[in-house]
Amino acid sequence: MNGIEARIDAGRNAFALHNGNKRRIMQMNDPLGARVILNLVPLCLHVNHPELPGFMGDDDCPCGVRCMEWPEATFKSIESLFSLRVRPADIEALVPANREIDGLFTIGSVGSLGQTRESDYDIWVVVDAAAIGKARMRLLERKLKLLQRWITSQYIIEVHFFLMDIEDIRQNNFGMVSQEGSGSAMKNILKEEFYRTLTLIEGRIPLWWVVPPEAGNGTYEEMSRFVKTRHKDDETDLIDMGNITSIPEEELFGGALWQMHKALDDPLKSVLKMALVATYLEQSQDRPLLCEEIKRRVMDADTDEIIDPYVEVYQRVEDYYRSQGDEKTIDLLRKCFYLKISPNIHVNDLMSLSRHNKPTIMVDVVKKWGWSIGYLAGLNRFHEWSVDKYRAFGDELHDYLKRTTVILIRRSKSFLINSQLDQDVEMEILRRRIEAFYVSKEGKIDPEKRVKKKEPAYEEIFFSFDRGQWAIHAAYPDKGRVKPIMTADRVAKIIAWLAYNKRVDASTALHMVPNASRAALFDIQALLKDMNTLIPEANSVGLDRDSLMEKKHVKQVVVIGNMENPDQYNSIQEVDLLYVNSWNEFFCINVPPNNLRAWMRKNRTPETEVSIWLPRDGKSKFLVNYMYSLFF
Repeated sequence: MNGIEARIDAGRNAFALHNGNKRRIMQMNDPLGARVILNLVPLCLHVNHPELPGFMGDDDCPCGVRCMEWPEATFKSIESLFSLRVRPADIEALVPANREIDGLFTIGSVGSLGQTRESDYDIWVVVDAAAIGKARMRLLERKLKLLQRWITSQYIIEVHFFLMDIEDIRQNNFGMVSQEGSGSAMKNILKEEFYRTLTLIEGRIPLWWVVPPEAGNGTYEEMSRFVKTRHKDDETDLIDMGNITSIPEEELFGGALWQMHKALDDPLKSVLKMALVATYLEQSQDRPLLCEEIKRRVMDADTDEIIDPYVEVYQRVEDYYRSQGDEKTIDLLRKCFYLKISPNIHVNDLMSLSRHNKPTIMVDVVKKWGWSIGYLAGLNRFHEWSVDKYRAFGDELHDYLKRTTVILIRRSKSFLINSQLDQDVEMEILRRRIEAFYVSKEGKIDPEKRVKKKEPAYEEIFFSFDRGQWAIHAAYPDKGRVKPIMTADRVAKIIAWLAYNKRVDASTALHMVPNASRAALFDIQALLKDMNTLIPEANSVGLDRDSLMEKKHVKQVVVIGNMENPDQYNSIQEVDLLYVNSWNEFFCINVPPNNLRAWMRKNRTPETEVSIWLPRDGKSKFLVNYMYSLFF
């Protein structure tokens, strides 16, 4: 046997074993989701039949997955998913002779210990766009949207299909930034993640996975030519998706910004990915990419050995921070890793000799950390933590993200000067989004740095006023022994913070500690209720590309009059302005009534929405008209 062919066969066998392990882990983590993704989705893209979800009436719609064997067992597996009123033999006859889908791949945590019931299924549908043509590509896009919509409507499964052109993948062209893609800011980083985390659902094996680890571009191209000369393109089970040997330093800046953005949705995962970016920055000359290290371990693994990509990420970053003597960051990474995987290890798992599920598999990792049973129990109750515990951990987590990004930005200054226009635009969009969320400014209500998107509200809030300062506490403030949640010179700022960060809800009991102010508790309650409908939630803000490319402008204003002087019936003594700009930054400022008109002239646009709010006892028709006269 030819030496190259022998190496290819060895790589093919090692990948098959690794991919089989990933499919089994997917089934262990999410049995229903695995059946939908591994069995139903390939069948629906293999043939176009009216009895199958995603059917397209146009026979020109591309279908047929290369190297996919006729899935006789699939029909039994999907019987419980939906009623199929047709014989399998009738469907088999519709498999096209020219199969035009090269492969179906998952990317991300799916098929690893990092997968949970909440994990999205991101699926790359790889085709040759030039061969298919634009019109037929649009048909396939429509089919994928129909299939995605059907799956989402039938099951609690979040699936995203990405129609990918094979030549674009080879050239690392991954498009513009969107909520579900990292675009030109992270070309090589995205390809490295794809190779490191992919699970082959059906289709052809990436050539990269059978090329020996750290072989270099020369060996890769030699093996690619060998495959092309020995096999016709439609006969080989391998697909050339391009090699990757390194990540340019300038890309790491984009990677850091992207993780800061993704941290708004999933900070636990972003901390680990940010740490990996940091290791690439410092160790770029010393160690190969993690995807290469994982490939080497897969090719050297015993038949019963599981090489888990998520565990490998953690091990790589722990090794790096240990070499730096940074035990504090290691402790943070361990907590993030454990909470993200959510294995819920208990005493029985620690004593078990088998390794058949997530908790027992994770035992071998956690045992090295020296955690007590009580510490594990506290992490297992993550979803029951108090508000204060979430806030403290969120501050620690986001502080790490910011510190690491600053280091990367300093290292990337030369790139910012010499960057190409499209790269510069993409990273400027991410930079502005991060500025909107993380950077403190005068009058700005800071969004809370959350650990997860939905966190609990306070059970009780006590408002107090002393020596010109407002404060809120989670318990009765007895002689300073209870630390305030926050303080401010105006009660409107506290109300804005609570509403914006959703730290109060219908179950929160509000109290006013007796004080010398004239603000009324029922006005505070009413304003909080109104703010929930008038302003956006801090953590629901998406990536509005168009707005971030434009100059900021005020899009919504709430003018609050006499909040702390509610018994004024004939004049406006004070004004608090709450406003949101087009980047979704939220501000609260106190403006002298006589300056309100000048502020409006400077900041208001024809599209700005303006509403007014007055305390209950001072809300007369006269004062409403008077308020409008101050700025119209």
